[in-house]
Amino acid sequence: MTPTFFLALALSASAADLPWQDLALSIEKDRSTSSDTVTLCRVRVVNRGSHTWPGRVVRFEARALEGGVVMAQARGRFGLSLAPHDSLETLIAFDGLYDRFEVRSLSKDLDGAGSKGRRGGRAKGSKKGRRSARR
Repeated sequence: MTPTFFLALALSASAADLPWQDLALSIEKDRSTSSDTVTLCRVRVVNRGSHTWPGRVVRFEARALEGGVVMAQARGRFGLSLAPHDSLETLIAFDGLYDRFEVRSLSKDLDGAGSKGRRGGRAKGSKKGRRSARR
């Protein structure tokens, strides 16, 4: 019964509950692809702790820098599960060509209900617009 409790606890975790001192984020340019207009980067998270976390709650914000100035930013999250002493990777894209990057964790407060509400509002509005256009 105890393992089931801990599994349920881990699955119900939110970004605000994550022990960010146990998770290390890094970002680097993906050199296996090339483009004249887009920069692809690999964002990686390493779990140095002893708990398993759902990748979907490990959220981040990545920034492309030029001369110390933020030129572009993108938000993302991981998939799958992040096991103890394991890592996950995901790809993100920046419009433009950049060589310097930084990445930081996002807590639920920064990426929570406000942004979800706006996304939900756009989707509902676009569906309503299509319905009334058909009539």
